[in-house]
Amino acid sequence: MSRVVITSLIFSLLVIVLPQDEDLNRLQTTYDPQKKENTIRVPSTKLAGPNDRYDSLTFSVYYSTLSMFPSPPQTVNFEIVSVVKARKLDTDLYVVFVVDGKEIHFSSNRSAIQKPVPGKPWIGERMVFLIPYDEFKKLAAAKTLSVKLGGVSFDFDADMQRSIRAIARHMALTVTH
Repeated sequence: MSRVVITSLIFSLLVIVLPQDEDLNRLQTTYDPQKKENTIRVPSTKLAGPNDRYDSLTFSVYYSTLSMFPSPPQTVNFEIVSVVKARKLDTDLYVVFVVDGKEIHFSSNRSAIQKPVPGKPWIGERMVFLIPYDEFKKLAAAKTLSVKLGGVSFDFDADMQRSIRAIARHMALTVTH
């Protein structure tokens, strides 16, 4: 067997065997043989239902690492997908994370999703925030966490925060194992 395959198998076993808590076990790992990297992801989770101008909001957190040399990433991708009860997106939408009461802005890549709900004239938006690893550790350790899209705030409940902490713990495991 090639070293890449063996290393990937060992890394996968670490992901499956080492975690003893349920939150770590919920993380999804995929391997890309072309890039020789693993992507570890918190599954897409509903953040909110109808609220103000939004029909729904989901989030996911993920990062990639080389399969042969697992290490914490330089940046963590924090994805938010919204379904907006409108035909057009707010191009000036300002999004901030509120970490223990302190507003923090991260750079992001945004893209529109046409007709995310069949039969409704609404539009969706996918926002991927590029969070530096050290900042992500602070976000994951926060006692309170929310995200503000324009003037509308969405709070992460205890279960959501636990899943964010789980991927942060997983990143730390890649260094120590």
